[in-house]
Amino acid sequence: MSPCLVWTRPKSEVTDAQYQEFYKQISYDSEAPLAYTHNRVEGRTEYTQLLYVPAKAPFDLWNRDKRGGVKLYVKRVFIMDDAEALMPVYLRFVKGVIDSADLPLNVSRELLQESRDVKAIREGSTKRVLSMLEDVAANDKDKYLKFWAEFGAVLKEGIGEDHANRERLAKLYRFA
Repeated sequence: MSPCLVWTRPKSEVTDAQYQEFYKQISYDSEAPLAYTHNRVEGRTEYTQLLYVPAKAPFDLWNRDKRGGVKLYVKRVFIMDDAEALMPVYLRFVKGVIDSADLPLNVSRELLQESRDVKAIREGSTKRVLSMLEDVAANDKDKYLKFWAEFGAVLKEGIGEDHANRERLAKLYRFA
């Protein structure tokens, strides 16, 4: 089966190799990702997310104006690359796909910034990425230290920007 719609399939039907291949397609990275998460969120806002943390920092990581690496789909229809409204700036290294069932197909950048659904997706995705990083930090210290060497300085930006997740971020920090 084509790896292009991996996020639409149940997790149980997708192999680790297919997740890795999909990451390479969307990120143009030749290396496997450090970690990934695939889940379906149902409730007030319904969406599917497949998010990856790269193993290496991109060359333009320090450009705060660079858009994020999350692609937005609505009901499996591609809407936009680099949907910066879906992820905070300090997580701009995260790659992946978010497919919403609730947003209109003709969504504009202006609507994305004002939408209550987008705000809920952003909060949920941020928490999911932080949980993924907490899991790596707790279960694979060497892997997390490599992550910290690549992305730690960018992650530190979050403490001033993301007051809701301040304590979680502080627990992820490492100091020499």
